[in-house]
Amino acid sequence: MKLPNILTVSRIFLSPLFIIAFMFDTLPSYIICFFLALIIELSDMFDGFFARRNKQTSDFGKLMDPFADSISRFSIFLCFLSADLAPLWVIAIFFYRDTLVSIIRVFSVLEGFVVSARQSGKIKAWGQAVSIWLVLILIVVHKAEWWPWLAEVPGRYHMLTSIIIFIAALITLWSGIDYWNSHKKAVINAMKPKPTA
Repeated sequence: MKLPNILTVSRIFLSPLFIIAFMFDTLPSYIICFFLALIIELSDMFDGFFARRNKQTSDFGKLMDPFADSISRFSIFLCFLSADLAPLWVIAIFFYRDTLVSIIRVFSVLEGFVVSARQSGKIKAWGQAVSIWLVLILIVVHKAEWWPWLAEVPGRYHMLTSIIIFIAALITLWSGIDYWNSHKKAVINAMKPKPTA
């Protein structure tokens, strides 16, 4: 296992730790969640950096990296859903987009090529990362009662978190459409009957 792949796989193992910490529902546990989310996103940034610098790019990394991203970020968004910080249909967008892209990747491999990250995927990743950080900061601030404005109006706190996650969901939806438009031929070709010998 090269360093880039170790960083990639680490995100999968950090995901359940985030869920466990989130379930404690205390100020210290939410602070831990913020730093876990920070480590997860930094590992996503540095695995690609080290892979390119050390010329250690591989098909394993190309396939496992987006899978690790999906597992880690969707675990976090599931926690937000459990805390009623966003509606179910918004969180579903993250799941459906990543499932669609995974399907595209599988059929593309069957066609003989590996789908690399697109620019829309990178923008999506940053959009989700920033939204996660902002929501976790709001959770910490709200739990610590450092910003009375959040509690002045009933529902203001949840409305604010929902808006942040909704913006990330819109970016995610756009990214899914972009991947489909760029690689739908691989899925369509897989539906065609293959000649038998």
